[in-house]
Amino acid sequence: RSTNQPENLKPETVRLAVSADGQYFWSETQVTEQELFPRLQAEAAKEPQPDLHIRGDKNVRYEFVAQAMAAAQRAGVRKIGFVTDPQGQ
Repeated sequence: RSTNQPENLKPETVRLAVSADGQYFWSETQVTEQELFPRLQAEAAKEPQPDLHIRGDKNVRYEFVAQAMAAAQRAGVRKIGFVTDPQGQ
């Protein structure tokens, strides 16, 4: 049975981790800084657009996280969140 009602699709979540030495991991797979922007652009083009969750290692320099956030914004990603570990583990 078909309907004219739009389906309420829940956007997926993309996980981007930044290691202590500034390496990027896209859903557990290491990516280079050059690979990061095209991936972000592809996600930004999806409808509904996924949520981007950035998690930085507790020892990472802030500039690496800021670079990832700036790349996401340039790519057109609208929903950016940060994942923190309050226990510092």
